[in-house]
Amino acid sequence: MKYFIGAQIPENYKNKIEMLRAEFKFFTTEPHITVVPPPSLPDEDTFIKDVIKLCNETSPFKINLNNLGQFGNRVLYINVDSPHLIELYDKINNTLNFKKEKRGYTPHLTIVKKRPGRTIDMERVKKRAEIKLIPATEYTLKSITIFYQPKEHSIYIPYMEIPFGHGDR
Repeated sequence: MKYFIGAQIPENYKNKIEMLRAEFKFFTTEPHITVVPPPSLPDEDTFIKDVIKLCNETSPFKINLNNLGQFGNRVLYINVDSPHLIELYDKINNTLNFKKEKRGYTPHLTIVKKRPGRTIDMERVKKRAEIKLIPATEYTLKSITIFYQPKEHSIYIPYMEIPFGHGDR
């Protein structure tokens, strides 16, 4: 199975994104912030015990979802401002020794992204997102979630939530 590590977002904000996605018939994995993308993790869940240990040493921290951003004309996202999330990414990377992304880690919350064979009017989605999703929100992240892909080409679904401990903050 393929896995990735994500940070959940508040339910009410997740619902707003899902409603916007439905408006444009964009159905995919539930809204989340990717911490470790799928190709970086092994296909076996043996890495989880190390992630649990790391989470036990991590305190809950603030995440600020703020304005809209884009990766070219293919991904529309909500910007994520959280130095502690970047710190967590680095700690997981050092613990699991996975391949870092070539472009560097840019925490973000994907709203929609272009897919091969599927057109999407990015400007129209952006205008609707500005109305429905901005201003965004700030919240305290208290856990991370391991997502998995039950079969090839299917959406990822939650596999396990790992709460943070108290850490040193």
